[in-house]
Amino acid sequence: MKPIKVIIDCDPGHDDAIALLMAHKLPEIELVAVTTVCGNAPLERTTINARRIMELLEATDVPIAAGCSTPLARQLV
Repeated sequence: MKPIKVIIDCDPGHDDAIALLMAHKLPEIELVAVTTVCGNAPLERTTINARRIMELLEATDVPIAAGCSTPLARQLV
């Protein structure tokens, strides 16, 4: 079976680190890119976190792109 191509949009903290790990290791998924947004931390930090996670997974071939630095709909609490 051909893997499903997936782009993960996240604000990497510990929960999204697990999601990236699973997506990278599951044979059913081809992780083609990661996009980051602000959320649990500012955009700069979440992008750094994503890069570090992918480096630890030896998956530096997966592109990482920084997305929105502020909420689109309403302010975070």
